[in-house]
Amino acid sequence: MPILGLAGFGGGVAGGGSATSATLYTTRGIIFDWDPGRLNLADGASIANTTSLTSGLNTTYTTSGTTVAVAGGSFIYQIEQGGHIDSTTNTGRISVTGASMASALDACASITLTCWFQSNGAGRQVLISRFGTGFPNQFNHIVDPTGDFHSNSTGAIGGASGNHDFNAWSNNTWALCHFVYSVSDGIARWYINGSSVGTANWGTDSGNGLTVSSSGGFGIMSRADDIERLSGRMGPVRVHNVALTTGEISSEWSNERTRFGV
Repeated sequence: MPILGLAGFGGGVAGGGSATSATLYTTRGIIFDWDPGRLNLADGASIANTTSLTSGLNTTYTTSGTTVAVAGGSFIYQIEQGGHIDSTTNTGRISVTGASMASALDACASITLTCWFQSNGAGRQVLISRFGTGFPNQFNHIVDPTGDFHSNSTGAIGGASGNHDFNAWSNNTWALCHFVYSVSDGIARWYINGSSVGTANWGTDSGNGLTVSSSGGFGIMSRADDIERLSGRMGPVRVHNVALTTGEISSEWSNERTRFGV
């Protein structure tokens, strides 16, 4: 399975700084790695399939069979505490398309969704989403005001969903979020800043897990059909086709947190 957009970690520091080649996150089973610290994109810019771009941090971001585009609105790209996309005007999003991305997601049984984010808490806002016409086989990674987190998924499990109300993150503050579903035990797990904040027994369906439909688009900072955009900041987004362990998640938090000043 090809890795989509995987490159060596390239972070900076506040005000712009030198990159490092160290990989601070778990690469096991990774199928998608989006790190805005490796890119300098203007609004409306598009990265064609298999194009390699070199950022001002002297690191390379390569797509493989997928297209990543900045869509609609006014992103402001900043190198600040490691690099992130700033969408405080709530008018921009990242749209990910391409057969390889769809196939990689379709093949998932277990899955881990990881992202660094800030939200202003002004309303319901989507971090990561795969949304298909008629709501088939989707997942939504959503935050609400007062620190609430929601996730839902449909498909092989037949409408399994979680609607979790826990005060696990603070407005306008960087947080690391992991959603993990393991087909081995049918348990969905949520982590904020390396610590478990909720679980749900979603069950399994003959080992098919969370197989998703190729008809669904994949969106970052909004639902894939461009609804409920994030008003805040987005750092790295990663998707794994395995269920990361508690130890791996805790290690990622410990290794990456200084990049975002937390």
